Amino acid sequence: MGKVLSFFKYCGCKVSSIFAPENSQIMKRVVSILIISVISVSAFAQQHRKYQFDEIGLAVGTCYYNGEINPVKPFYKPQIAFGANIRHGFNQRIALSFEALRLKFVGADADFDNPYQNARNAKFENEVIELSLQMEFNFLPLVKGSKYNFVSPYIAAGPGLAVGSFPHEGLQFIIPFGLGVKISPTRIFTLSFEWKYRKMFTDMLDHIDDDLYDPKYGVEYTKQRSFLGNKDMYSFLGAVLSFQVGGSSQQKCGAYL
Repeated sequence: MGKVLSFFKYCGCKVSSIFAPENSQIMKRVVSILIISVISVSAFAQQHRKYQFDEIGLAVGTCYYNGEINPVKPFYKPQIAFGANIRHGFNQRIALSFEALRLKFVGADADFDNPYQNARNAKFENEVIELSLQMEFNFLPLVKGSKYNFVSPYIAAGPGLAVGSFPHEGLQFIIPFGLGVKISPTRIFTLSFEWKYRKMFTDMLDHIDDDLYDPKYGVEYTKQRSFLGNKDMYSFLGAVLSFQVGGSSQQKCGAYL
């Protein structure tokens, strides 16, 4: 119980930082994007009420980052990530998912055999709360509880926010995108396995600033520099277990059962 209360206290501190004066302009832009997205999908939903179903779920998995300390290595220092999501299905192929995740990223130059990194010897730790709104497209018609059409690969993307420790910067706008597989063996729950990247517009996730660069370190130094077009990214690989809590189960179609 103590850990749960600590988590909500941490989330409260992070969310309160969103409304700091220095973040006001960024906040207005991102909120505008989210409002437009919600209005658009709501209008679409009104035209497809007969397919409506809603799910609420829990997400758990692992996360890692790519940036100046770790340019390309996958699953570098993976950390536990967890959260929750709410999914609204419009039909057998299209759904809207609102997702909240808590993630943690760590890294150290000492983990890499690179002359420049060994000389720089930087390290960081960053805890992030992420909120995102993602559209999902199933490649196959997904019919909950069907004998044959209960599995489908899917892709997803949309706008989001990241609140964490970003030196000299505030609230961050992100674009989650990726793919996964959904399994709905019954009309009650859906199990999703997904791997999604988060495109960031900051180079400060790992706290490495451009002024740390020094060409005297020589070998392969360029990949460590904070170039304008080389922003940090992070990834989430995990599972989401969602349960149907409302709407109609009439989205099934006899042709697919």
